[in-house]
Amino acid sequence: MSAPEIGWLDRTLEREARRRRASSTVRRRRLVMLEMAAAVAGCIAGYLLLVDHLRHFEVALAANILGFLGVDRISGVLGNAFVVFGPGMEPVVAEMSGSCTILSSVLALTALAAVALRERHQALFGLLAACFFILVANQVRLVLSLLAGRFFAVDALIFFHDWIGSALNFAYTLFGLLIMIGLTMYDAQLAEQDRSGRHTADRPAAWARPGLGHRVPVEAEPKAPRVRVAAFVHRRILPKALSRRLAQNRERRRIDYRVGHEGPGRRAEIVRGLAAKGLSVHTATLLAVAQYETEPMVLDALADAVAERQWEPLHSADVLALRLWARAWLMRAPQQRPSTGRLIAVTGAGGPAGVAVIHALRAAGEDVLALDANPDAVGLRLAGHAAVLPRADQPGYADALIALIAEHRPAALVCTVAEEYAALAPLTDRLAELGTRTWLPEHADVCLDKVEFAAALHAAGVAHPMTAATPEEAIRVPGPWVIKPARGRGSRDVMFADNLRELAHALETVPGAIVQTRLTGREFTADALIDRDGTMVACVPRWREETRGGISVQGTTFTSDAVAEAVAATLRAVRHAGPANVQGFVADSGEVTVVEVNPRFSGGLPLTLAAGADVVNTYVKGILEPDAKLPALSFQDGLRMARHFSEVFYPAEETAAPAVTSESELAR
Repeated sequence: MSAPEIGWLDRTLEREARRRRASSTVRRRRLVMLEMAAAVAGCIAGYLLLVDHLRHFEVALAANILGFLGVDRISGVLGNAFVVFGPGMEPVVAEMSGSCTILSSVLALTALAAVALRERHQALFGLLAACFFILVANQVRLVLSLLAGRFFAVDALIFFHDWIGSALNFAYTLFGLLIMIGLTMYDAQLAEQDRSGRHTADRPAAWARPGLGHRVPVEAEPKAPRVRVAAFVHRRILPKALSRRLAQNRERRRIDYRVGHEGPGRRAEIVRGLAAKGLSVHTATLLAVAQYETEPMVLDALADAVAERQWEPLHSADVLALRLWARAWLMRAPQQRPSTGRLIAVTGAGGPAGVAVIHALRAAGEDVLALDANPDAVGLRLAGHAAVLPRADQPGYADALIALIAEHRPAALVCTVAEEYAALAPLTDRLAELGTRTWLPEHADVCLDKVEFAAALHAAGVAHPMTAATPEEAIRVPGPWVIKPARGRGSRDVMFADNLRELAHALETVPGAIVQTRLTGREFTADALIDRDGTMVACVPRWREETRGGISVQGTTFTSDAVAEAVAATLRAVRHAGPANVQGFVADSGEVTVVEVNPRFSGGLPLTLAAGADVVNTYVKGILEPDAKLPALSFQDGLRMARHFSEVFYPAEETAAPAVTSESELAR
C-alpha cells in the first residue's frame, strides 16, 4: 500500500472515530434530557396529587403530638389548618400551605434517587431513611412554630415559621440528602468501585490489549493530565511528616472497612482473593495489610499469594516493595510467643493428640507438664516438665496423679485420652483444691460405648449405620459389614466381612463385637469444640485421605454446611461439651452419615491448628475461665496435610526427664 493510500485510510478512520464519539455523545445527552424531563413531570404530578392528603396528614400528626405533650388551645379540627389561641385568647387560623409540608423535599429526593441512584440496591432504603428524617424535622418545626404563637404572640408564630422555619427547612432537606447519599453509596468494596459497584481500579498498561477486557484507543493523542488538588496539597503544602501520617491513617481505614471486621480466616481468604486479581490492581490495600495486620495467619496468606505471582511484570515500586516484604516474611525465623507464666498438664503425651496439644500450648507461650504411662513416650521429651504415671485403670493412678499435681501445681489439666475420664472425674474436687482446673465431659461414656451411642443417635434422628450387638441381630443388618469392639479405639480389632461365613468368623474373633453396615462414600473427620452452653464454636471437617493405625496421615480441610449440621446434631444428641472429633461418610448423593464420636482431641489435630482454628488454647481458656463465652473459630478451606516422622533422641537410661536440646525441635 502506498503512502497516499495509508494517509487516506488514517484520515478515514479518524473521521469515523469522531463521528461515532459525536453520535454517542448526542445519544447520551438526549437520554439525560429525557430523564430530567420525566423527573420534573413526576414531581409536578406528585405534588398535584398528594399535596392535599399530606396537608391533612401533617396537621393531624402535629395536633396529636401537641395533645400528647399536654398543650391546650391548639387544634387541628379544620383538617388543613391549625386554630391557635394566643396568650390573650385571640384566635388565629394558621393554614398549612403546600410549601409547609415535606412534599417538595420528598419529591426532589425521589427524583434524584430515580435518576442518579437507581442502579444501587440500597437507594430505596436510603430514600426512606431520608424521608423519615425530613418528616420528623418538619414536625419539630411546626410544633415549635405553634408553641411560639400559643405562648407569645401571633407575630412570633409568623416570624418563627416564615424566617427561622425556612432556614430549618433548607437545613433538614440538605441533611436528608446527605443521609440518602451516605446510605446509598456505602459499599464494603467502595474504594475501587464506581456508582454501580463495577471495578474501576487502574490495571497495568501492558494488559490493555484486545481480548483481555480492555479497548485500545483509536487516537494516539495523549490526554491532558488531570489536576489533582489533594496530591498538590500533600506534595507542595503539607509537611512530609504530616502527609505521611495522613496517608497511613487512610490506608489503615482502607483495611478497617474492607476486612477489619472479619475473623482471621475470612481476612486471609479476602487477601488471597485480592492478590489473585493482580498485584498491581490492589497494591495499596495489600501493602496496608502487610504494614498494619497483626495476625500471622493473614500475613502468611498474603506472603504466599505474592510469592505465587512472581510471573507478573513489575509495574511500580509499590509492587517491588510488596515482593520484598513477602520474601522477608517467608524467610523470617520462627518467633516464640512470650511466656504466659502458667503450667498446663497434658495427659496421654505419647499419642498423636497429646503431642499436637503440647506443641500448640508451647507455641502459645504455655509451660507444659507432660504425663504418660509409657516412659518412652515422645511427648515427655517435648515438654518443659514430664512425669510417668500408672495407667488409668491401675490402682495407683489417682494417688500418683494427685502427688504430681501437688508438686507442680499446674493451672489446668488437659486430658487427651478419653478412657481416662472415668478415673479423673472423682478427682476434680481434689485437683481444684490444689489450684488445677479441669473441664471433663459429663456424658463421655455415651460416645465410648458404641451400642449406647447408636441408640442415642437413633433417638435423635441423626443418620447412623444400622447396628447390631448380638449374632441374632447381626443377621438383620444389611451387608457388607464392619465388625468392631463395642468399646474400642484406634481401629483396633476392626474386621470387614463380605459374606455370612466371614461375618461369623469375625464375630468369634472380635471381643465384645458389634456389627454395622459398611458405608460407602468419602470418609471425613471433623474436629469440633463445644462450649459449656452447647454452642459449637469450632467445626473443622477434613477428608480422611490416608490413615495408618487409625491415625490420619494425609487429609484436606473442606467446608460443608451439611457436615457441620450433622456434627452439631450428633454432639447435641450425646450432650457433649468440650473437644471432640466426629467421624462419618459423605455419600455420592451428599447424604452425611455419622459413624462415631471420640470425646477428645483427634490424632489429626495438627491440620486443624494449621488451618487457623486454635481449638487447644481456646479449650484451655474455657478451662481457666469457665464463665467466659468462647469465641467462634474459623479455618482455612482446602489446606492439605502430609505427615512424616520426626525423631527425638535421649539417653537410654533416661525415663521421664525432658531431653530437648534445641528450639528447632520444639518448633517442629
